[in-house]
Amino acid sequence: MDTTKWNSTLLPRDVYEEDMVLARVEGRTTSGQLRYIIQQWKIQNLSNRDQEYISEQVDTFKKENDTPLSSKSFSI
Repeated sequence: MDTTKWNSTLLPRDVYEEDMVLARVEGRTTSGQLRYIIQQWKIQNLSNRDQEYISEQVDTFKKENDTPLSSKSFSI
């Protein structure tokens, strides 16, 4: 696995199974479905200011961990 592009995440089995079904129904990959869920949650629950703060914190995290600042994978 290319760890500069991907990271493993442990999910409770029931969450994983539901994500798999949702992804299949929506025509997405499992990771694409998780990305979609997170993006929708941020849009519906966070202010623009909070979203900007999270983005800044992610950039800081990436810099501290020598992670590229842009993702090469997209799916929706």
